Order: sequence, then structure tokens, then C-alpha cells
Amino acid sequence: MNGDPRGPVPRSTVTLADVARAAEVSLATASFVLSGRGGSRSAGSAATKAKVRAAAVSLGYVPNRHAQAMRTGRSGGIVLALGTLDDPWGVQLTTQVRDDALVHDLSTLVLADERWYEYLLGASADAALLTSIDFVENGPNLVRRLAAATHSGLVAFSAKMEPEDFDVVSSTPSFAIHRAYERLRPRHRRVRMLAPDLKRRAGGALAHSRTGAFLDAVRELGDGPAEALVHVVPEGSHETYLAAIEWLQGPDRPEAVICFTGYQAVALHLAAERVGVKVPEDLEFISIGDVPANTEFFGPISYYGVDDVFARLSSIIIDRAIDREDAPGRLVTFDWEFFPGTTTLDDE
Repeated sequence: MNGDPRGPVPRSTVTLADVARAAEVSLATASFVLSGRGGSRSAGSAATKAKVRAAAVSLGYVPNRHAQAMRTGRSGGIVLALGTLDDPWGVQLTTQVRDDALVHDLSTLVLADERWYEYLLGASADAALLTSIDFVENGPNLVRRLAAATHSGLVAFSAKMEPEDFDVVSSTPSFAIHRAYERLRPRHRRVRMLAPDLKRRAGGALAHSRTGAFLDAVRELGDGPAEALVHVVPEGSHETYLAAIEWLQGPDRPEAVICFTGYQAVALHLAAERVGVKVPEDLEFISIGDVPANTEFFGPISYYGVDDVFARLSSIIIDRAIDREDAPGRLVTFDWEFFPGTTTLDDE
């Protein structure tokens, strides 16, 4: 009589000790490699790590993440508190972190709202990137309280904080916005800003630091009234696209625009193509923030951003996740520069 067609039933659950024995390494080394700490020196050489992972796959070893977190204080996961899923910048960063994290057996979780403090206070994570600190009430103090209450390797994306028991990435676009305005203004009587209606944040769009930098640039050159040059539209890529079509077909059609984010620049580009506005001859625009190439449909968009930002930021997050024992906080500053595309004319 033939055996069970589903194949043999394992004699018992495969344990970490079985993996260590098959890989001919110590139990501690196997634990380091398979617990998400594979980047640590304690995990051994690259060949050792590969041998442990191969043994785990061969034996069908499945780690108990809950027990692992209870034992080590590590969850095998990275949290990215991005606040939204609309911005291609966040999508590109998530893709980069996911690919880099999987090499270290770490999973990636995205928070699409700004309740990062409440979530992380009750959850276990090996590292967490917090992006909206400067725009939520009492944000810096919430980060300090999280650092004191949890064991998560925190990376604070903030222009207002200094490192303590966590890393700080300082990357402010204020200077870039001034430069963008100065770049467009000589060719146009008015330069506008396309901004999202930030109803969820106190003060809305006009209270945001990016809008504030634009208003300062307008006033410094004696233009204005400054607030009248900010064109606020509903949040979201599709909503921005529809609003941009209406704007480009209306009596107040812009000739030069600074886009608050990359996704707004993409939406504006699509709208211009839809209504037949020539770019850059009849409409010049610059994105504040990187525009991933796979979101550009009609040539590269001119933008101010950080060179190789996704790989650099991912590296900081992964380092915090795999080697955070007694690691002091670091301050990393990202400088912004101009990347010309097809949406601006050549400077004379």
C-alpha cells in the first residue's frame, strides 16, 4: 500500500538546536543569524551565516517570533511610520528598506497614519523610522518617551532634534525651496506653490514648514501677497490630478510652480499632458523631494532632493535594527541639491 500522498509527516518540530547541529555551529551563532541579528559580528563570517540559513531552509525551520521577542526583546521587524501611502517617496523608501531588511531576516511594516507613538508603545520592533515628529503636537517629547519606555532602535527624521538614545536624520528642504523660487522667478512674473490641504495637521497647509519657507522666499524678493501664491488642493495623487486639470484650464493658470511633494509633481505633469499645456515652454515646475523614476511618465521631473536618499536612509535604519546594543545616537545630515529634468528650462 502506498504511503500518504501528502508526503512524510515530520517526526517532530525542528528546533534551533537542530539547525545549529546541521550547520555545525554553536547554538548562539545560529540564534544570532536567525533572530535578525545576522549583521552582528557575533554571527560569524558571511560563509557561516549562509551555512546557517541554508540549514534552516533545508530542515524547514520556522522561528517562533513571539517567543523570540520575549526572549531577546527583538521582533524581527522594522516599522516605517510614513503617515501616508500617497507619496511615491514613501513607496520607494519602503521598497528599499524591505529589500535590505530581508537579507537580515527582518520584515517591514508601514504605518499609514500618525499614531506612531501609540503603536510603538505597545508593540515590539527592532527599529522604527519616525517621519512626522516636527508636525505633530509634542512630537520630540513623544520620541524621548518612546526611547525611555521601549527597546526599539529609533531613527527620528527631524530638523528640530538632537540625538540622544536614538539616531536623528536632519533633512530640511527650506533652503532648497528658496533656491527653487530664485531659480524660477527671473523667468516668470509669479511663481506659485502647489500644496496639499493638510486638514489633519494644526494650521493646515499654510502652517507647514515647507509652505513657510516658500512664503519667506516670496517676501524676501518683494513679491506677493505671499499667501495668495499658495494653491491648496485636496490630499492624494488622484485628487491633486483632478484639481490640477481644473487649475490649468482656469483663468488663473500658473506658469511656474513649486510642488510641495513628488507625488504632486507627478500629478501636475499628468494634468498638463491631459489638457495640452506644454512643459516646460508654457509651464515650468520643480518638485520638492525625490521623484522615483518609475512614477515619471513624460520624462524626468526637475527636483530638489538628497542624492541616493533611499539607500542611505535604509542603511541607517538597518544598522539600528541589527546592531543597537549600547549604540549612542548619531546625527546624520542630508544636504539637498538640484537635479534638473525636462520640466524646467535651462538656466541662462
